Amino acid sequence: MTNDKRIVAAALIPRFYLGLIFLIAVKPKLTAPHGFPAALRGFLENVAMQNAPAWYQSFLSGVVLPHLALVGYAIVAAELFVAVALLGGFATRIAAVVVIFLNLNYMLAKGMALWSPASNDAADVMLALVVLFTDPGRVFGFDALRPRSRR
Repeated sequence: MTNDKRIVAAALIPRFYLGLIFLIAVKPKLTAPHGFPAALRGFLENVAMQNAPAWYQSFLSGVVLPHLALVGYAIVAAELFVAVALLGGFATRIAAVVVIFLNLNYMLAKGMALWSPASNDAADVMLALVVLFTDPGRVFGFDALRPRSRR
């Protein structure tokens, strides 16, 4: 096995880990008794509006809260897409970009810095970068069926 193939094979670990984490995270959102947007409102009003940077609080109050149902269902759809794509090994690079976008927003909402030792969201961003740059869906995944682009 060449070094490139070993790197991509090793990237299966973060790919499966992130897929499993997002599968676990989306399950309660899919089964929330009053819907996920209601739970999201509570989090945003009680955590994010106190901890997020001022500019992000403005974004939340001006854009997210007025469109809470849409944003809530978009988060659920994005997390479900990430879980299925990473576990199935298709569109892994797109899924990695979605992971980065979601986790950076989660970090901002919590008021956590990228370098915060308590931030598992930051660790997930780093794992998603590994997936993004190694394209492990080409090993044990449906991305292997996609023709390689010529560079």
